[in-house]
Parts: sequence; structure tokens; C-alpha cells
Amino acid sequence: MIIVNKEKWGGELGTSLKEVFHGYIPGLTRPEPFFTTRVIEPFQFNRIFRLAKNIVYVTSFEGTQPADKWLQNTFNDEAKQMVMTDTSQFMRTQDDQFALGQKVLRLFGKDDATLMEKLEDNKDIIRNYFNIAEKERLAEDIRSSTAGKKIAARLKDKFGFDIKIPAGYEEVPLDKDDFAWVRVLPNVGASKNIFVYFKPYESADEFTHENIIKLRNRIGKKYIFGDPDNLESFMITEERYVPIIQRDINFAGNYTVETKGAWKTNNLSVGGTFVSYTFVDQESNRLYYIEGFIIHPNESHRELIREMESILTTFRPVKNQTQASLD
Repeated sequence: MIIVNKEKWGGELGTSLKEVFHGYIPGLTRPEPFFTTRVIEPFQFNRIFRLAKNIVYVTSFEGTQPADKWLQNTFNDEAKQMVMTDTSQFMRTQDDQFALGQKVLRLFGKDDATLMEKLEDNKDIIRNYFNIAEKERLAEDIRSSTAGKKIAARLKDKFGFDIKIPAGYEEVPLDKDDFAWVRVLPNVGASKNIFVYFKPYESADEFTHENIIKLRNRIGKKYIFGDPDNLESFMITEERYVPIIQRDINFAGNYTVETKGAWKTNNLSVGGTFVSYTFVDQESNRLYYIEGFIIHPNESHRELIREMESILTTFRPVKNQTQASLD
């Protein structure tokens, strides 16, 4: 929910805001915006709209229309002075303004040009604020069924890691010592898949872009087939048409490379989108590659990938186990 003077939304400031919120998510198989938005004038902001889970106030102090004045008057005198004198300040966050679990972001500047510059320079920070909030909500909403808890317990006993298995997921029956796979495989709708692969850690070279993709392709060729009866239907990474996106992050205290992109089977029978995390568990000296991938042709993958990210964030190697017990 974006609260702004709609005249500014239709102008240059609005163009900058649309680049932030409506820009396309990299790494998906089709163009999808980061967020779906609803834009309203301040005077439309009634009790129903106040229940929105994500709210953005956009205030430019050069505006003179009633909508601008309404937004400007949400700042006290000290805050107004700060905006006019300290151009490094352009955003403030708040939790639970009108409802529990609500995230509120205030974007502001002494004039349109100043705010537009800040929006251009800080797109990722603004997007991450809401992306993290959405993933946290999804993680809180993950409910493990009795079957899911039993699967998680088996994985923990056999492999030495914890992961929350949501209701509806089933374990793919594989007798492997280094690979586990759970999935939802409905007759209609999205197929959702989570797999975990691990190996002894060898060197920092394993974290290069090229080597992570090589590792992913080796896993796919060895374990994941579009048709189990056709060994030429194995999974590979699609790099020609959808750029692979990688970034360094902190995952549960570990240096981690996040990778997003598209996949397909070697015989082009099926494909989709994936997100993965590659990191080392120092205690066991294991290199973990954990991934969520989607099969849902010609449909949106944005929220499905967020769901995959949320499940993957529950992954933890079991602590205080000896190397022998993990091998």
C-alpha cells in the first residue's frame, strides 16, 4: 500500500518509485515485478487500508497540495527540520503501526529531486526491507504436518541436519548418503521441491560462480530427472536466456553464496526457477548445497520462490556431532 500524492505518482517521482517497487525480479523465467502495489491518496487511507501488511508513505516537502500537506504533517517540527537539513536521511521504518505484523516504511526528502536520488541509490535496501518481512512471515506460517515431522526426523537421524518440512511435502525415496529430496507433486498446480546435497569441503575455489554452477549441474545429472526412466532428462542450469544471479550473504552465521536462476532438463522436457544457498558448516567440514526449485509453466513464480527461500532458511546442521557420526 503506497500512500502518495497521485499527481506526483504520475510524474518523475512516481517513475522512480515504480522502478523500485515494479522493477523486474532477476533470475525468474518470466518478467515479474518485485511487488504488487496499490496506490492511494492520503485522504483514502481509511480503517480498511490501515490493515495492509506493508505500508509506504512517500513525502516530498516541496509539495503544496492537500495530499502533500497531509503527509508532511505526519512529521513533527524536529523531524521536518532534520529532513530539510540532513539529506542523508531519507527513510524510516516502523512495526505494527495499525496492526500486528505490519511493516511501515516512510520515504521522504526535502524535494522531489533529493528523494529521487535516494531512491535510485538505495533500491536494494528498500526492496530487502519488504522481501525480508515477507520471508519472515512465510517462515512463521510454515506448519509441519505429522508426516512432515517424521520426514524431518528421518533426515536428521540419517544426515545430521534439521529442516522444517511443511504439510503436503513427501520424501523422494532415494537410498543416497549425500543427497535428500522432498517435494509437493500435485496433479494440478505448482510442483515445489527442496533438496540438500553435501560433500567434504575442499577449498575456497568451490565458491566461485563457475564452480557452484558446475556443482549444481553435477548434482542434477546424478540425482534429478524429469523422467526417472529416461536418464537423458536430467536437470541442468539454464544460462543462455536467463542470467544467473549470485550474491554473498550471511546464512545462519555462515558465509554463503545465494544463487537464483532458471533450470531445465537436458532434453528440454520441463524447466522452471530455482534458488540455492552454498555454504560450509565448520563443525563437520561439510560443503552444503541446498536448493528449492519450482515447476509451474507459464505461471507466476515470485511467491513460490519466496516460499522456497523461507523453507530453506529453516535449515540447520545439527551441532555437537562428531565427524564420524556425520560421514
